Amino acid sequence: MSTLRLLLSDSYDPWFNLAVEESIFRQMPATQRVLFLWRNADTVVIGRAQNPWKECNTRRMEEDNVRLARRSSGGGAVFHDLGNTCFTFMAGKPEYDKTVSTNIVLTALNALGVAAEASGRNDLVVKTAEGDRKVSGSAYRETMDRGFHHGTLLLNADLSRLANYLNPDKKKLQA
Repeated sequence: MSTLRLLLSDSYDPWFNLAVEESIFRQMPATQRVLFLWRNADTVVIGRAQNPWKECNTRRMEEDNVRLARRSSGGGAVFHDLGNTCFTFMAGKPEYDKTVSTNIVLTALNALGVAAEASGRNDLVVKTAEGDRKVSGSAYRETMDRGFHHGTLLLNADLSRLANYLNPDKKKLQA
């Protein structure tokens, strides 16, 4: 197994961070493993196939100077603020394994006293008296020789602002 290279972004610009993520992914040697940590100032990030006018309240985003960015992976729309830390695990194949990266995140959260567990295809949740609460969501991308798993960690996010900018699918609200 190759060593893990840790890269931290000191930029809060979503387009810069997503471009850096894409550049690292395309340019890294297939034998390299990378963990990229980054944060974005107020931004809605949508998946590669999403329609921003369906997923987002674009009028409110414009009023509040919330940026819109598109990532190269699938998945749903997410609101980022500086209380949300993003992670990207990248590796060449066959080392790329989203189960391994998910377990690294769960172990780190556990070390911080957060008893999270995997739920569904791409979420991490904590159990509360009111039910499961999402603390992380993930999306994935694979090419012929490499893959990445990126996600969010809602460490100190202003959750009250999510509803201002996102139009979630009614099925997700029932979950």
